[in-house]
Amino acid sequence: MADSEISRTLPAITRGKDNSQNGATERLPRLIDRRNLLPVAARWLSPRIDQARVLPRENGPKPVREMWPRWHACHQQRLRATHLRQKLETELLKATGGTPAVELQVPGTDRLTSVRSFADINRLATELNSEQLSEARAELRRRRKQWRETDQRLEYSDAVAREQELSHKAGIAGRVLLITAPSSLIEVTAKLHCLIVMHDPRLKIDLLPWPELRRLLKDLMRIGDRD
Repeated sequence: MADSEISRTLPAITRGKDNSQNGATERLPRLIDRRNLLPVAARWLSPRIDQARVLPRENGPKPVREMWPRWHACHQQRLRATHLRQKLETELLKATGGTPAVELQVPGTDRLTSVRSFADINRLATELNSEQLSEARAELRRRRKQWRETDQRLEYSDAVAREQELSHKAGIAGRVLLITAPSSLIEVTAKLHCLIVMHDPRLKIDLLPWPELRRLLKDLMRIGDRD
């Protein structure tokens, strides 16, 4: 599907209210499309959520306006953790030549078999002689040792664990936010932004209702700017 449903232009809007953090005037870009919808929505929401958070509230569940900034901060941390993990993974694979595995050719055939564990090697015991089995085990040990040492040097496993932890936290925070009742247009917009980020982060789902939800997010921002 073309980007027509998400690339309609919005007029440049200058808000009379100042950004609560730096005093800068907020402007929506003239063109909001699949490439910038979610970051534009986050930038648009942040100062408005900050302004709404100073409002008094009754006792009860934490409102969306207090939950969205925490969820979004955790989501941003997860994105940075994912970028770091991907970078380290590339370095690790380059340094080691790939995940620990040994390519074995079964005698009498042209078939190459990739083994990643000693159990895989043992399953080939009837097809390989003892010398071939011993060499395969020694090579697998060598590659595993190289992988562990490089992993420790790069701290790749720590990066994987950190990414998983942040993904878990962001997921919980997002699910709680989505079941919390909104009390304003801004909170509805924040919930919709969270929903799309969690389930269609690349804005590539073209099945209903996702194109309509993306249009709705733009509509809510435009209406919110008129208030």
